[in-house]
Amino acid sequence: MSVKNALHINSYFLDNKIHYNLRNAVLKYRPDIFLIPVYKSFKAEKHIDGLDVDYIFDKTDKIFFFTKALKVIKLAYKKKLTEGYTYIHAHTLISDGIPAYLLSRITKKKLAITVRSADVDVYMKKSGLFRFIANKILTAANMVFFVSPAYKEKVINIFPHIDNKKYFPLPNGIDDFWLKNQHTKNKTTEDLKTVNILFVGQIIKRKKLDLLIDFVKKYNDRKYVLNIVGKNSLNLNFNQISKSVNNGNVINYIGEVKDRNKLLEIYKNNDVFILLSYRETFGVVYIEALSQGLPIIYTRGDGVDGYFKEGEVGYSCSNESMDELKEKLDLVVANYSSLTQNTTKISQNFEWDHLIKNYINNINNNL
Repeated sequence: MSVKNALHINSYFLDNKIHYNLRNAVLKYRPDIFLIPVYKSFKAEKHIDGLDVDYIFDKTDKIFFFTKALKVIKLAYKKKLTEGYTYIHAHTLISDGIPAYLLSRITKKKLAITVRSADVDVYMKKSGLFRFIANKILTAANMVFFVSPAYKEKVINIFPHIDNKKYFPLPNGIDDFWLKNQHTKNKTTEDLKTVNILFVGQIIKRKKLDLLIDFVKKYNDRKYVLNIVGKNSLNLNFNQISKSVNNGNVINYIGEVKDRNKLLEIYKNNDVFILLSYRETFGVVYIEALSQGLPIIYTRGDGVDGYFKEGEVGYSCSNESMDELKEKLDLVVANYSSLTQNTTKISQNFEWDHLIKNYINNINNNL
């Protein structure tokens, strides 16, 4: 069997290290080509030495949007990227999918698409035009990959007529650092007189940190300590918030932590990880937490929901209900020993090499 390889189009490559890790994992096995068209402003902010990045978008492309697709196609011709690969893989359905779809029509190459949260919750949700375009691209695509099972279900509900046999999982992986430094908890339910809750994420509205803060203020059936790690993009006054807690619980804002070794210790020193965000494509922090032995509470119908059986490593929860959060946290405490026995083992399923081998096998067997 001849090696199938791809031209990857990824205009969000510099936004998250996950894309860089995926690229490196793929290149261990195949001579893939990566086309990375991004905004010119990224050159000063996010440039990665040794990486072939094309800084071609400007402010007008944010206004007119579809000019981005024309620029990507023009760039592909300029770089002579109309041959030398088996298929085109767009890493978003809309922003990358539009030029990838057009280029696949021109070059007669097969098409693979990855669907992310912004495709469904932003573009398709707000615009009939983008739903029409998404339908066109998904119908034409030979294979469609979903970072989250939750978004696969959303797409099936929106477009039930599209053949979902061509839908496949492609979760994000975690750095080997976390898997090489796995930690197993040895606490039991009886040890959890104080429950240390960890939140890791940028402090923005959609991360729903406010729900956790309100939870700690309301419940005092046991002592709760909420430890918060992340950039304070909302400029919340955590000193004032901490002082407003008058039931014996504690809110501790640690700040943004870039040192992985320090973050590793923070994970180890907590008991449960809770992130009830919305519009979460995946949420690699959940898997980092699992690698350090923490049970997780995650948003139902979003992010990592669908990768675990309920009660396997934690519980799904509404991000609107404090009462349900209390119910799910009580379940974590009650079943702590059994949950922590599964966490590190399950985190190994998200090792990059394992994920990319599955991706390549799916391509070879189905494209």
